[in-house]
Amino acid sequence: MKQLLYFCSVLTMALLGACGEKKEGQSAADALHADSLSAQFNSPELKALNDQILKEPALAELYSKRAALYLRLRQFEEAISDSRRAIKLDSLNAKYYLALVDVFFSNNNTRQAKELLESAEKKFPDNTETLLKLSELYFLVKQYQKAIEYVNKALKIDENIARAYYIKGSIYRESGDTAKAISSLVTATEQDNAYKDAFYDLGVIYAARKNPLAMQYYENAIRLSPSDLSYQYARAKLLQDIGKNDEAIAEYKSIVSKGNCENCLYNLGAIYLELKKEPKIALDYFTKAIAANPQYLEAYFARACTYTQLNDKQSARADYELCLKLKPDYDDAARALDNLK
Repeated sequence: MKQLLYFCSVLTMALLGACGEKKEGQSAADALHADSLSAQFNSPELKALNDQILKEPALAELYSKRAALYLRLRQFEEAISDSRRAIKLDSLNAKYYLALVDVFFSNNNTRQAKELLESAEKKFPDNTETLLKLSELYFLVKQYQKAIEYVNKALKIDENIARAYYIKGSIYRESGDTAKAISSLVTATEQDNAYKDAFYDLGVIYAARKNPLAMQYYENAIRLSPSDLSYQYARAKLLQDIGKNDEAIAEYKSIVSKGNCENCLYNLGAIYLELKKEPKIALDYFTKAIAANPQYLEAYFARACTYTQLNDKQSARADYELCLKLKPDYDDAARALDNLK
């Protein structure tokens, strides 16, 4: 019994010593909760951070790292708690405030994100990241003038921030000023020639005009991120839109060989049906698109049209009826179904 009492006494002292002051560090209950989450998610990274925090409970950076990990695991309550601990331990470090803002954003709590950003701006008036996050917040709620004001404040502090020009370009694009959007996005690529999202957005703007210049921007984005199939898809769609159908076919097939792409399959079907006049090949692609996404309304309709061309009215009728099940007010499908009778 004495040995047991001695062991419990030593264990209690060890826990108290490891946890440090409750006001600043992690309590014993928090430590047990953290360990239980570590086991639940089978996360060696979380377990390692818990062990470090037990050894250094007053180190703000450790709580910030654990908050980021909790955020990845979508444990918002824990992420908020650890972010607040980091701020309490080091209230002069702006990055801890911004990390908490990211948690609020991820948890769709824009009101608290806005309040914290406004507080952080007063505390760190020259912190460009705070200003850019405020700009993004106002952009999100479509207050474009306020968004521009904050991004301009950031650029007055540092005129070479590529992301600031990218945000500015996005604001102009969303508000309908395409010329200014292009100018800002080009500046973003000049400030950072590896800014793939800026290249991609420029490609989207020019592709909407069916301007071949879009190809150059898409290819830059692909060069910077060759594994991102969305960039390759954008290039394939541009090839299709400007009438380079054989090149588009090759591009779509390349994407399909690398991963699932229901839109690629649908577009291949459309090319073979409408341009190549090969409905049997088109039928195969529409069927594959439906297999990839059984809710693909447009693919059912396109396949029904293809069956009609192949004089298979029974199969066409079945697909039109499926369209109406997915979308009861689908007028085109209803009219096509009536025409089969």
